[in-house]
This record gives sequence, C-alpha cells and structure tokens, in this order.
Amino acid sequence: MSIVFETRFSFFGQSGWKSDHAADPKLLFDTDRLAQRMTYFEQITLTSLMGQTDPEFRHVVLSSTLMPEDWQTRLRELVLDTLGEDRARVLFRPEGSAGHIFKGTIAKSFGDKTVTQVVLDDDDAVSVDFVAALKGYANIALRDPLNPKPYTFVSFPRGYTLGIEDGTIRWLSPRYVPYTNLGLALVAPGTTRRNPFLTSHKKIGERHPSFMVTHLRPFYLRAVHGLNDSRALKNDAVLSDDQIVETFKYFPWLAKHFPDLSEGKDLAAQ
Repeated sequence: MSIVFETRFSFFGQSGWKSDHAADPKLLFDTDRLAQRMTYFEQITLTSLMGQTDPEFRHVVLSSTLMPEDWQTRLRELVLDTLGEDRARVLFRPEGSAGHIFKGTIAKSFGDKTVTQVVLDDDDAVSVDFVAALKGYANIALRDPLNPKPYTFVSFPRGYTLGIEDGTIRWLSPRYVPYTNLGLALVAPGTTRRNPFLTSHKKIGERHPSFMVTHLRPFYLRAVHGLNDSRALKNDAVLSDDQIVETFKYFPWLAKHFPDLSEGKDLAAQ
C-alpha cells in the first residue's frame, strides 16, 4: 500500500469558496504573495514531511501553467530537492478540477493497487508520526469485514490552529473538527472514481464508509494567516507556554519557532 499526499500550490482551478487571491490570477501570482506562500510551504508543509518517522510516502504537488516560469522552476526545485525525485512530483496544469487531475494521476501511476490519498494544503502540516499512524489505520480499513464498499475515508479531527502574524508563528489554538479536510485520507484502489478533493468532506460521515481517529492527541496543524485561500477560523482558546512545549513531541520543528520556550525545556531537562 502506498501513501500519497496531494497538495495544491497556487493552482488556479475550480473549487468552492475562494479568497480574492485565489479567484484572480493577477493576485494569485503576485510576486510578494508567491514568495510568502513558498516560505510557508517550505517551513511548515515540507518540513513536516521531511521529519516523518516513516519516510515511505509520496507527494504530488499541483500548480498552474499560469504561474510565471521562474516561479515554476523554483517550486519544482524546492519540492524535488527536499523530498527527492523518487518521492515527489510537481504538476503544472491549466485551469480545471484539482480532484480530477489528482484522480487521473493516481490511476495512471498505481492502477488497481491500493493507495491512501491524503489532503495536505500548502501551508499546513502533519504530525511527525502521521505516515506511520495512517498506515496502521489504512490496514484496519482494508480488513474491515462490515464494509461492502471498495473504499474508506479516514478522518483525524484533532489538531491545532497555527497562528501566523506578520510572517511569524505566534500562537497555537486547539482544533477539533469531525471530517475536516486536514489529513483527510481515502483508502482505495488507485483506479477509484473517488478523490478527497471531489468529496464534500463535511458530508463524508453521512454518505461514505468512514471512521474517525479521535485519540486525545493532535495529528495536524492548520495555518491561519493573511493569505489563506480558504476560510480559516480560529478557536478563542490559545495554548499556554507549557502546552506549546508539549506540542513539540508531535511537531519537533516547531521548537525553533519558539526559541525561548525550547531553551526553557532544555534547561529543565538538565
């Protein structure tokens, strides 16, 4: 079984609600915006993938042919240099449906082999053990004798909102959203007509075979900042310093963004 993360990076395509940036190519491919988005993508998303305890996964990144060529080159080099050509692929396509593009790519690459497709936005992150955990739950889904369908959705509702202000990570807030698209996974043959981007994630529990992993621990980070391409809501509760330090075991790379807290943790351990 293969794990494949699917990411849209400044893809000008069809979707539901769009920010002003996502709806206007001139704004979507503004140089300053692309620079900031690529920074988030590198420091948050790709960093979380690089640190996985189980490195056996693939990453497909979808972007637009409308993106300036120099930025296409920068994006391709960033992804391939980070994860390697054996694990990563960058697609540039005209305006269309991201879900159909991903669906066709997976079918062509894997055929009838079992694939677990995972939604991962270009400014979000998964926990350091996400791949390892997902493989276990995907195998449980495959062995489920009560599911007559050839596919199963797996949801990880618990995570954190990651607050970014003026380009800097400032705070974290607890987040619990059943069937959120954060880390949403589809376990199915590669030729399935399903795709997480072609599914109303809020209705998955009503319409599709699925289950939620509701352990009392986080599995993802949902970034909130001024350049979000989809609605990003924040819980009023903010983690204390001690609670932030506790998140480092799930997201070790966060420690460098809170140097004062990580130094305190090191001193306490001595």
